[in-house]
Amino acid sequence: MAAEIYRDPDLEWLDHVPPVGLVVAPTLLKELGLLPLRQTPIETGQVTEIIGSELSKPALTDPWAFFEQVLGWEARHVAGAPGGPAIPDELLVALPEHGTMLRPTWAVAELGDGDRRWQLLVRIEAPGVDPDARNALDGWEATPHQRFERLLRDTGVFAGLLISERDERKDGEVRYYPEFRLIYAPRGETSGHQSFPIRPMAMVAGRPMLGGLKLLLDRFRLFSDADNRRLPALLKHSRDAQALVSTALAEQVLGALHELLRGLHAAEPRLVRELAESRPDHLYEGLLTVLMRLVFVLYAEDRDLLPSRSDARAREIYETSYSVRGLYAKLTEDATLNPDTMDERRGGWGGLLALFRLIHKGHKTGFVQARGGKLFDPDEFPFLEGRSSKDEPARILAVSDGCLLRILEGLMTLKLRGAERERLSYRTLDVEQIGSVYETVMGFTVEAATSRVLAIKAGKNNKTPVFVALDDVLAKKGKDRIKELKENVGRALTAAQAKPVEDAKSVEDLVAALDGMVDERGSPTKRVAASGTPILQPTGERRRTGSHYTPRSLTAPIVKYALEPAFERLGADATPEQVLELKVCDPAMGSGAFLVEACRALGERLVVAWTRWPQTRPTIPADEDEELHARRLVAQRCLYGVDKNPRAVDLARLSLWLATLARDHEFTFLDHALKCGDSLVGLKIAKISAANWNESKAGLPLFRQLVRESVSKAMRGRAEIQNAPDDIGRTVQEARFSSLESEVLPIRVMGDAVVSSFFVSDKTKAREKARAEVESQISSAQPRWDLLNFAATRLRKGEHGIPPFHWEIEFPEVFDRKNGGFDAIVGNPPFAGGNTIVAGNAKNYIPWLQTIHDGAHGNADISAHFFRRAFVLLRSGGVLGLIATNTIGQGDTRQSGPT
Repeated sequence: MAAEIYRDPDLEWLDHVPPVGLVVAPTLLKELGLLPLRQTPIETGQVTEIIGSELSKPALTDPWAFFEQVLGWEARHVAGAPGGPAIPDELLVALPEHGTMLRPTWAVAELGDGDRRWQLLVRIEAPGVDPDARNALDGWEATPHQRFERLLRDTGVFAGLLISERDERKDGEVRYYPEFRLIYAPRGETSGHQSFPIRPMAMVAGRPMLGGLKLLLDRFRLFSDADNRRLPALLKHSRDAQALVSTALAEQVLGALHELLRGLHAAEPRLVRELAESRPDHLYEGLLTVLMRLVFVLYAEDRDLLPSRSDARAREIYETSYSVRGLYAKLTEDATLNPDTMDERRGGWGGLLALFRLIHKGHKTGFVQARGGKLFDPDEFPFLEGRSSKDEPARILAVSDGCLLRILEGLMTLKLRGAERERLSYRTLDVEQIGSVYETVMGFTVEAATSRVLAIKAGKNNKTPVFVALDDVLAKKGKDRIKELKENVGRALTAAQAKPVEDAKSVEDLVAALDGMVDERGSPTKRVAASGTPILQPTGERRRTGSHYTPRSLTAPIVKYALEPAFERLGADATPEQVLELKVCDPAMGSGAFLVEACRALGERLVVAWTRWPQTRPTIPADEDEELHARRLVAQRCLYGVDKNPRAVDLARLSLWLATLARDHEFTFLDHALKCGDSLVGLKIAKISAANWNESKAGLPLFRQLVRESVSKAMRGRAEIQNAPDDIGRTVQEARFSSLESEVLPIRVMGDAVVSSFFVSDKTKAREKARAEVESQISSAQPRWDLLNFAATRLRKGEHGIPPFHWEIEFPEVFDRKNGGFDAIVGNPPFAGGNTIVAGNAKNYIPWLQTIHDGAHGNADISAHFFRRAFVLLRSGGVLGLIATNTIGQGDTRQSGPT
């Protein structure tokens, strides 16, 4: 049953000061044995003596007294402190565009002979200044917190302590609420901060907080401890440890996906089996959607963006009746009281579906904002509500509370040791990390088992569960069984492992032989699933490639250098409109990590343009700040992405939604910019007009005019979508998008049909015959759309179906402008050699690549083709920033790449 959430008494102080983002990793503190000392009445009395007890007066009239007497700092190590050295000019940051000079109040020296001179900056704001209020300080409207983060990044110090005392006035009385805010803002990464309220530290209940503050910031930690235990190292190594968190969470999320399929099958076996046999992709997409809905909710809840109204009554109703956090707490409590009956208990699933509907449609009071879109639409996957179609009435499936608890455990906790689990805060995860975790569950298919099956680990370096058809293996003899496991499961056995498999006389013997390889995410308690059971099986491509985390430390510099030439071309006086005209694309976007980083970078540049041209600055909605509003506009106007996996498109959309999430707004509309297709298979408008993949052929005059008119109409519709104000509803945007899609659909079908004729045969004569038939239909006074549609759709069918992508048709505003093309192309394209390309794609895929890229070798890595396609898609002066291995400069791949 459910494992109990582990509450480590040594980390109790973190429960009192939960971080926003990642500051220090609890697991790292435990690993290093860094435990706060228990505070006594003497220590709390010392705090009281310094800050006083009157709420109507500022607490820190002498901040240095606190740091000197409570934390033990010495002025000789702190520039700017009373009796200490002066603040050097290198720590002053001039922002002429904002008419502002950023400066720290103190700077804590870095000891030793290294290159870094400073380990911590301190900024003290005047009493009454709210650290999170815009326009709280003169000049630049950024909040004091945002200003301080800018100072940290520009000076390269990265760690800082912001000291503030916001005030509240009620009934003519004023109250001051002082706090220390420890901020970590490394360049190129998401910042994090941890706030320590000061007044509670003078009380018994606040002693854990005081102990935690001293653990991180006292004299010993800053100046005397071993290098790997001092504050700069703790902050850096905590970030390094996040990759391990991502890996662990990814494995658990995959387990949650298997658990969800089992739970739905147990609740409604007939419906789920029918879907597994007739619509496996739909079933699989529905399972993924449930997990993506949950990750959105967890992200929003941990950032206090749900509920939309933040008053106490609204929060109480949401937490007790709707929240996922509340549901998990209730199920955990039930499991403690009724550990043996959780799989017979019901109720949680209905509450979860009610929350999903509430987020989709919103509440009439505004208590929860309607988000719209496909993600939470109950009619997209009616089987989740026990419906065979959206026209049937909804009913609550009998998914057990035990199943739901196991799913939530996989998403909300991390396993530490034994049965102990630690609650995971989504505040500590970058959007990119969340995306990478959910990339783990891409590349699977649902199928009904054709024999008794058992899930085993696919291989040493691939931790994906793969189901073994036990009856099929048993039907083979000796070495053929080992060959079957290697070829169809991807598991190579040692001699010791192989012998009992070869000797097995029954399914029970075979299960015993495979015992040490069983993956309990697919086969909990190592149970054998019966024939006909719906199972989640990785596709061949998933088994070969897996997923990987692209951290901000990698995406940030690539995006920065790719955009630098465009920013330089625009110059310091660029207008906001010029910034919003920049176009950035990822042609193999996956979970959208590079697009999220581009969204941040362009958003920052847009804010600078608003400052330079204040008359153009829009009214910022109450639930947004400048940076968030800028990111929402950038996502709608500047970003483009393509991926041939439709689930990756959904995940990239979710990533950008999280990066642009505002409390009172619907999801940012992105359907026009994030699309599904094969970036390497498609035709330019001239080739579609000629009904030929050979561009030298002349176009069909009447058809050329039709294409031009359709594209022109589509551009007008796309301009309406991209230029829509922030408050335009999704229903309006969806209607516009539907209209422009219908406009380009005939052209897309014709282009697909032409491409399809290439793949019908590996013989030139047969291809030309098929192409001529398509041309005949296109040029006919009354085209046979049924035949064109048949030709267009046959290429998309099957395990290795290809969804063509005609760039100039799909993103016409990018290519029809003066000096057409993208300003920057960024990303991490796939890597696959010739044999892998053949195995993972439709027949004749390599000949197609060789046809569109003259001189390409059949053994070239596919990444070379992405580089060549990127060069074609860039405008003159554009820059690409693509990740590559040394393969790109070797052998056949080098000869096939761009010159």
